[in-house]
Parts: sequence; structure tokens; C-alpha cells
Amino acid sequence: MKTALASLLVCLTAFSATAADDASKQHATDFASKAGMSNLFEMEAARIEIARGKADDAKQFAQDMIKDHGKAEPALNDAAKRDGIELPAALDAEYTAKLAALRQSDAANLDQAYLSTQVTAHEEAVTLFESYSKQGPDGQLKRTAAKILPDLRMHLTRIRELTSKYQRG
Repeated sequence: MKTALASLLVCLTAFSATAADDASKQHATDFASKAGMSNLFEMEAARIEIARGKADDAKQFAQDMIKDHGKAEPALNDAAKRDGIELPAALDAEYTAKLAALRQSDAANLDQAYLSTQVTAHEEAVTLFESYSKQGPDGQLKRTAAKILPDLRMHLTRIRELTSKYQRG
């Protein structure tokens, strides 16, 4: 009886550990997917602004986004690979629709549309990276999220300042 109970406890413990590992892996996969798409979106939106935008400060911000997110991309890819996770290679339907709307903005409204998308994108990215760097499973992806987070916060501060400048006139 004691042996059967001990065996049952060992099985339950193993099952519980496997379930926890699966949940951690899913949390990491969800983060990697969202972070990867956010990064791709921000770079592609920046390319649109650089190609068609009129405002020099918005275009400068876009150039900085390509540079900074271009550095973040390989860091995220490497971290995800080390943790056994693959980042998305393409945008999902939601991000694709956001880019299509940005591309369809007329020249007079493109800068404001770009800046608006960047406020939202960076608010979401800061929340995502902040949460994962605190609550994500230990691993290279969590450490990388914590390293990228200060840059995202700085981007958010810059884009809010830039946007408020345009709203003031």
C-alpha cells in the first residue's frame, strides 16, 4: 500500500512538473511571438514613415526605430533560440492591417498616423516586456527582455513628447 501511494505521489509530482514546464514554455512562446511581431511592426512602420513622411523629427524617430529595433531583433532571435523557441517570421493579420492603414494614409496625415501607431505600439511593448521580465520563466529570453526594456521605455518617452508637440501645434 505504501509503495503504491509512493508511486502515485512520484507520478503526480512528475505530471505537475511537466505541466509547469509546459505552462512556462507556453508563456515564453506567447511572449516571443508578441515581442517578435511588435519588433517587426515597428521597423516596417518606420520604413513607411521614412519613405513617405514629411516631418523631419518623425522621420528621425523612424530612423532611430530601425536602428534600435534592428539591434533588438537578433538579440531576441538568439535568446528565443537558446530557450528553444522560434520567433515569428511574418506579421499576423492584426499587424498587417495596421500597416495597410498606415500605407493608405494620405501625405498630409501620415506623420500623425505614424506617431499615433508608435505611441500605442510602444505602450504595448513596454507592458509586454515589463511583465515578462518580472514574471516570465527564467531563461535567456527573460534576461533579454529585461535588457531591451529600458530602450523601449526611452522610445515611449520620446514618442509621447513628439506626439504632444504635434498636438500643441
